[in-house]
Amino acid sequence: MEIYQLKSFVKIADTGNLRKAAERLHISQSALSSQIKFLETRLELKLFDRSAKGMELTENGRILYSHALAVLSSAETFQVKARELTGRKGQRIKIGINTDGSFLKVGKLSRMLTSYFPNVGFFFVSSQTVRTPEMLREELIDIGFFFGESRENDILAETINHFDIRIVIPARFVSGEEPLTWEFLARLPWVWSVCDCPFYQLVQARMEGLGLSPNRFIDAMDESVVRELVIDNQGVGILREDDARYAAGLSGCRIWETEKFSVPLRLGILEKNRLNPMYDEIIRLIGDLWSGN
Repeated sequence: MEIYQLKSFVKIADTGNLRKAAERLHISQSALSSQIKFLETRLELKLFDRSAKGMELTENGRILYSHALAVLSSAETFQVKARELTGRKGQRIKIGINTDGSFLKVGKLSRMLTSYFPNVGFFFVSSQTVRTPEMLREELIDIGFFFGESRENDILAETINHFDIRIVIPARFVSGEEPLTWEFLARLPWVWSVCDCPFYQLVQARMEGLGLSPNRFIDAMDESVVRELVIDNQGVGILREDDARYAAGLSGCRIWETEKFSVPLRLGILEKNRLNPMYDEIIRLIGDLWSGN
């Protein structure tokens, strides 16, 4: 039995689709199918149930899946140790950054990780919360920051911290300290997120619970764009507390002080990587960095 056969087995199990697995392994679909048939013959076990919908692990396949992950993790650990002994930076870890680097403490994080793992190359990749699961599955990133809840069965999520988000109103829409209401704000023009941002999901759920809907005036995909449009008095926005205070200090816009929402900041990794000790250690170090807040 070869390591590449176990990798193929795991990739098909993760995707549930022979074509997708072949694309991600950069081999032909027929070659991948042959590998799995050979593995099933060698093991004298049926690993997958095949149907028009895809490939699903059999009961025996589910049992062997966790063992395959353990073997692959041990092989990776073996390779990492060999690279350390030769002084080569062979391993590369890609970390998805879903918001501005200063908020995520990328400078401190980079120094800490490179100091702790001197023979590993770390790369920071721009991402978005909504794209984190997809980027993890496609191996564009190995670990990814994201906001909000995780509902993906194949993604493990570790909560790093919680922070507040605020509704920010340009000064031209309000005067003084007049009381604010949801009914009044719903009628104002909003800068709205078009990428299922958890900030906006929370606010929309609150509005829907009151029988209201926002007046979506401008759509945006990036937090920094929302912030700039709010500062430019173009519409009401939803921002992290630190961004909201920055915008208020710069343009005089008003923060709705009596209303705030709490959002978790999490780290995600693929379920199949849960047995890799390096990922556990990286997540622990990032957690320690944030616990110092």
